[in-house]
Amino acid sequence: MNKDTLERLHETVHVPHGDPQLVLYTKLVVGLLWLVHLPLGFLYGAPLPFYLLLGGMMLLDGVNLFLSRRSASRARELGAALAFLAGSALLFQKAYVGYFSWFFLLIFSFSCTFALGLVDGTFINLLSFLWVMACLRGGLIPDPAALYGESFVRRFPFLYICILGVAYIIMFSIQRYWVDKAKRHLLLQQRIDAEKGKLSEMSLKVITAMYSALSSKIPEIDLHCQQTAELTQEMARRMGLDEAACRDGYYAGLLHEVGTVGLPDDVVLQRNITEEQYQLYKTYVERGCRIIQELQIVDRVAETVRYHRENYDGTGYLEGLQGEAIPLLSRILAVADFTDRHRRRGETDAQIAAALRECAGHAFDPQCVEVMCGMLTERT
Repeated sequence: MNKDTLERLHETVHVPHGDPQLVLYTKLVVGLLWLVHLPLGFLYGAPLPFYLLLGGMMLLDGVNLFLSRRSASRARELGAALAFLAGSALLFQKAYVGYFSWFFLLIFSFSCTFALGLVDGTFINLLSFLWVMACLRGGLIPDPAALYGESFVRRFPFLYICILGVAYIIMFSIQRYWVDKAKRHLLLQQRIDAEKGKLSEMSLKVITAMYSALSSKIPEIDLHCQQTAELTQEMARRMGLDEAACRDGYYAGLLHEVGTVGLPDDVVLQRNITEEQYQLYKTYVERGCRIIQELQIVDRVAETVRYHRENYDGTGYLEGLQGEAIPLLSRILAVADFTDRHRRRGETDAQIAAALRECAGHAFDPQCVEVMCGMLTERT
């Protein structure tokens, strides 16, 4: 058996369970089987412990179904399987419903393979088989032939293994399908990401051309955006964001002023503007977001640009978001934008750090402020 075949077997056996519906239906079948034993108990005159066992198993199945719909837990599933194994093993040993007592243990073992998958299911089924052998050949049942018949005692272990073998063949095929499906999805996602990367690269070239034209109207805006992008990316890294988020932060910094394209010169270039002009100016973040979306750049970049003028205390624009409701990259970009603007006014790093701290909790996220102040301190 070559290495590729072994790897294929290993990934198939160990793939995480990929079908919650299969688990749900399996649990429903197990619960129904316990319910079916109720009339059998009446037919065979089962004692009170049988009905207590029956009620306990049905309650356990119901609770497990309820909890599973809310959240998945491997430990809980294994615990429930062990409890069901104990109940079905006791039913088999005591033969509460006569010859049919073996039926539940066999079907439970078969179903367990589909509910838990190959790895966890094998652990439960091994315990189940050992119990069968201990009951029929090891003396846990004093006279198994009297309960189940001599022919059954001889043949049941082999029947048990054959039926479980069918379950494992089916489950192996199902888990192979999960693996192949995941690989196809990964390959498709890689192709989509590659195409998005090409689109983003083309879009960034368009944006760069826009800034080149815009810089003739707004001096050094392209340099400001470049510096803001680098600051945003560095802050994101220091705050523990992954590389994809750091990259998106860089793009957002690069594009955060693109919405000023099309605004009148008297709105963009003057510091003292009227209230009416200010309301028009504020639309640049929404314009920028729309341009980025139309150019099919990553959605998080557009979102970051849209909300980077929100204030931490909720007094910003466009939507008045507050605190952590503002996307983290937007909070980072706001601090980076402020820092580079004040550098371009000739302020020292110490002056900028003091201004940032003064605005912490009002305009800016205090955590982002401290990260930037740390970066400024390192420069001095």
